[in-house]
Amino acid sequence: MTGKDIVFILIAYLLGGICSGYYLVRCVDGTDVREQGSGGVGARNVGRLLGRPGFVFTLLGDGLKGVLAVMLARSFGIAAPAVSLALVAVIAGHVWPPQLQFRGGRGISTAIGAYLAYDPWLALLLLGIVAVLMGCRRGFILSGLAAFLVLPPVAYVLDFPGHTVAALAGASAIILFAHRERLRQVFGEAQAQREA
Repeated sequence: MTGKDIVFILIAYLLGGICSGYYLVRCVDGTDVREQGSGGVGARNVGRLLGRPGFVFTLLGDGLKGVLAVMLARSFGIAAPAVSLALVAVIAGHVWPPQLQFRGGRGISTAIGAYLAYDPWLALLLLGIVAVLMGCRRGFILSGLAAFLVLPPVAYVLDFPGHTVAALAGASAIILFAHRERLRQVFGEAQAQREA
């Protein structure tokens, strides 16, 4: 890995740290969105505070930085494995933004944007897996998280490069970690229903 590769991975991480929902709420009403609602900086929480315009702005802003990180890395000709690492880095930056004391979002919009720029088939596969899981009567959030978990082995079976599969696995691990409280809640509710 060259110095240029490392620089662009770092740029992707810092770009990921620009949490659009946090700055939007800060500009509109001067508050910290992390202290309100669900405590997240993502589109759902911003939408609760600022309505549909806030939701759309945050969704697009977070997705766009995923697109931009991958496109920048490719446009400057860094090695393919380093582009894969930039994909992981932009998601990590969104979840752990250094300027926000490492308290950011949960990474889904940023990941989808990065997947679209990296290979649109990955984004389509992800959405297809979500649709199948929702057809099995799983909730939207649980289906989405399960789709991130299933995507790396599917990509492996479809013969994507090893560095791509590894990047998808890394991204999935970050996203699942960011949603750990939600997962505990879901599994806690399921356990309570079984015991009832």
